[in-house]
Amino acid sequence: MKKTLIASLAFGLLASTAFAETFTVTVTNNLTEELFAPIVVTDAGNDAFFFKDGYVTSAAESQILTGDPAMVVAAIGADQVTVGHGTDGPPGVLLAAGSSVTFTVETDSTAWRILAMVAPTMVPDNYVTALADLSVANEVTVELARYDIGNDEGTMMNAPAGDMMHSAGTVKIVRGM
Repeated sequence: MKKTLIASLAFGLLASTAFAETFTVTVTNNLTEELFAPIVVTDAGNDAFFFKDGYVTSAAESQILTGDPAMVVAAIGADQVTVGHGTDGPPGVLLAAGSSVTFTVETDSTAWRILAMVAPTMVPDNYVTALADLSVANEVTVELARYDIGNDEGTMMNAPAGDMMHSAGTVKIVRGM
């Protein structure tokens, strides 16, 4: 009886424990001239570290304005964030227009937030973002939408930007590769 109880408890614990999986992520910059800065991938449950009251948090604002995700990573925790880098432009971490970058993410999350700065070569305060639901299939593709945080205009509000009819970028996520 005691062994059965212990075995049942152990099985129940294992059944309720999520296991990290490895995903291959390919991000393609669909913009014609602008670059993406580092690409942050984290659990969608961490959205409070990005958005607050119709604007972005100070950590997200720093990433969007400077391209440096350090404040976001520190706020969420390095073990909860993956940062993907391109290989273009100085300092060699940007993703050029029309280019793709592939990296891996290891997580037990099934819903992701993806966010990257649009480098300020043409517009100073834009970013791209998407939510990805990985529970639906082993391969998921999401489109990155572009937003303006209104920093240079003084509005300090998230607003759709650019050509919202066309994707600013594409993210393909494949489980177990």
